[in-house]
Amino acid sequence: MILIHLALAYLLGQAGVAWGWQAAAPFWLGGLLTLSVAGWIIGGLRLAVLVSLLSGASVVGNLTLHRVYAPDFPVHHLRQLALPQKITLEGWLFQEPERGLGRGRLYLEARQVCFETQGICKDHQFQPATGKVLVTVRHLQSPWQYGDVLRLPLKLRVPRNFHTPGSFDYASYLARRDIYLTAFVWDDKNIEKIEPANRPGTWLRHRLEHVRRTVGAFFDAQLSTTAAAILRALIIGDKSRLDPELRDSFTRVGVAHVLAISGLHIGLVAALAYGAWWWLLARSQYVLLMWSVPKLAALCTLPVVLLYAGLAGGSVSTLRAVIMVTVFLTALLLDQKEEVFRSLALAALIVSLIWPGAVFDVSFQLSFVAVLSIFLGLHRFQSWWDNRDETRAVHLSPWRRRLRRWALLYGLVSLSATVGTLPLVATHFHTVPLVGFVANLLLVPFLGSAAVVLGLASAALVFIHMGAAALAVWCAGAVVSLGVWMVEAIAALPFTAFHFVTLTLFELILFYTLCVSLLFSARLQPSGLRRVFFSCLFGLMLCDGLYWLTQRYFQTDLRVSFLDVGQGDAAVVEFPGSHVMIIDAGGFTSRTFDSGRAIVAPFLWQQKIGRIDTLVLSHPNLDHYGGLEFLAEHFGVAAFWFNGEGRSDSRRFKRLMATLQENDIQTHSLCRDTPNREIGGVRVQILHPLCGQTGLDTNDASLVLRLSHGEVDMLFSGDVEAAGERILLGTPAPLQSEILKVPHHGSRSSSTRPFLEAVSPEIAVASLGYRNRFRFPAPEVVGRYEQQGTTLLRTDQVGTVTVRSDGKSYRIETFLPEPFTIQNLRQGR
Repeated sequence: MILIHLALAYLLGQAGVAWGWQAAAPFWLGGLLTLSVAGWIIGGLRLAVLVSLLSGASVVGNLTLHRVYAPDFPVHHLRQLALPQKITLEGWLFQEPERGLGRGRLYLEARQVCFETQGICKDHQFQPATGKVLVTVRHLQSPWQYGDVLRLPLKLRVPRNFHTPGSFDYASYLARRDIYLTAFVWDDKNIEKIEPANRPGTWLRHRLEHVRRTVGAFFDAQLSTTAAAILRALIIGDKSRLDPELRDSFTRVGVAHVLAISGLHIGLVAALAYGAWWWLLARSQYVLLMWSVPKLAALCTLPVVLLYAGLAGGSVSTLRAVIMVTVFLTALLLDQKEEVFRSLALAALIVSLIWPGAVFDVSFQLSFVAVLSIFLGLHRFQSWWDNRDETRAVHLSPWRRRLRRWALLYGLVSLSATVGTLPLVATHFHTVPLVGFVANLLLVPFLGSAAVVLGLASAALVFIHMGAAALAVWCAGAVVSLGVWMVEAIAALPFTAFHFVTLTLFELILFYTLCVSLLFSARLQPSGLRRVFFSCLFGLMLCDGLYWLTQRYFQTDLRVSFLDVGQGDAAVVEFPGSHVMIIDAGGFTSRTFDSGRAIVAPFLWQQKIGRIDTLVLSHPNLDHYGGLEFLAEHFGVAAFWFNGEGRSDSRRFKRLMATLQENDIQTHSLCRDTPNREIGGVRVQILHPLCGQTGLDTNDASLVLRLSHGEVDMLFSGDVEAAGERILLGTPAPLQSEILKVPHHGSRSSSTRPFLEAVSPEIAVASLGYRNRFRFPAPEVVGRYEQQGTTLLRTDQVGTVTVRSDGKSYRIETFLPEPFTIQNLRQGR
């Protein structure tokens, strides 16, 4: 049990980093020392040693992860530069490039750097450098591979998150992989391959990558794009070519785990290798007389499993499965009984030691929770079924009893994994697959077993006999195609899945406490104690539900959140009551990044918002409408407001309008003469554009809204510039507002002095991309706000800005610590 306790303490220490726990702080060190002393007093030396070991493991885990997130970079590390900075980098590919749909990625470890920005760098101008860089290439064409030394000009940047609650922590994700620098290049035309005297990398890794490339190219040549992409994921762990819509279908059906190499794949490889070795060794009389065939087969199976793990890419789920299989085979060699829970704890500890912070990765959580759920379910129900089977199935023949037992165990494994991972799937993917249990029963035999066995056979035969390999891969492709057809058919059914809000840590703890308690409720004695425990547990669940019900449907404040979506606009308006309005949703030119899916939707789900009443588009520019399509499709939107202007030259805008029509969303074209509306006691005025006015450019025709909540007014100005502001000054309605969304991101052609004098804002919020290429906000515009006495809050500096109004006063909250104090504003006007 000590191994399990040590693993839990180590993981808890790393998890504490997310809660701001600094183990090296005197307060915490003193607290842990006090626990050890208390253990000595209560239980003597043995308990004191145990408490000290667990405390030490927790402290080591915490400090290890802190060093990952805030390391001391060596002198020649590229993070010592003043970033962002243009350089010429020479580095080697420490990982095989990713070639996804719409982009590629190069993983470079620096060797040398040149700071010459004019002309081509000469060899003597390079200086030693260290550090790993993730280079995103929009159009990656050249066949770069692991170990290649490349030289390329680029602009180094520090990884940066979107500072919006609920969005993905990209910088920490990269830091856990020892990557602290990123860069972007449009194509690989300016990338030069260098031939070094000694090629970097290990001989074994080069051979494994060669095998992976050969097998992947064989799949691509023999199969359709979809079938090849799935077999790449199943056999060599390459998921970069999977179509995003296909991934969504697998997630919606509840079988996304099939696409990751995990315990099922490693177990199949181990079983096939073990059986093959047993059969071969048993052919020899000498081996039968001198050795134990099961032990020798187990010993020969270990290198096969380890080689396949390297071939599969070494993901978290793969490493966990390899460690557990290795522990099992080692126990067989030593004539020891293998204990599942200890091996699982050992696997978790080793993975966390190799990759500090892995506990925060979705793959780690799903992999370990799924296995733990399966074994807990089997442990609890197996003895019960054995007793029931003995009394009710005596009349059945032995083979029918075995068949029924295996069918039950197969269903129980699927049910346990589905229920155990359900809250994590809902939290990370915001999807609850209602058909997950049935889909797993149907699809795992095809995609998780048959396709894997045939794919492995074809991969092995590639190096033996191409004809046999072609036949095997054709069979594998047929099985995969059937599986994909089943996935898409199930995903197309109504009510297959529904989107779910983000669960808090407290809610996850309650769920798993309930599951474990139900499994082992018989051990809670006496029965009175059991009733009290479950009463308290359900009481906590009820209180949590009532709290969020009140926050979501019975709030009395007006809450407006200006989200950090980079260079674009997005605001979430939560009216008193339950009405939710989204004003713009950002947008990027990238085909692989959707601001609605990646930023706005996670924020809404974290706020327990699953439905949007009104979508508002200020004007049809991509940085405003790019994220609206996902919201329109997944949030049950009732109405769409815009200024009536379209974009006939934009396929993405046409897709947005088509999505609105497909989902029966009422579309309203608004202008200044549109009657005022009242939502939850808040008056909504349309101030711009003038009805029927033509000749304005897209920015100046922006839809401008003014929200009035008692004595607090907020003006959403879209991207109006000087011409639009002059028209606004002619409106008979008052413009004065306490809160102003800065027009056109603070460009020098907007926020004119007469306009600012008319609005007279106390707070102005500028939605900006970090170090954006437009250099917004313009210095003269910042100066105007300062002269006006307005506090300017920038989302690129403080992240998401939330304004809460009770109708008499307001307070401001920012995601990041602000570079100046706004304490007086928190206390109201």
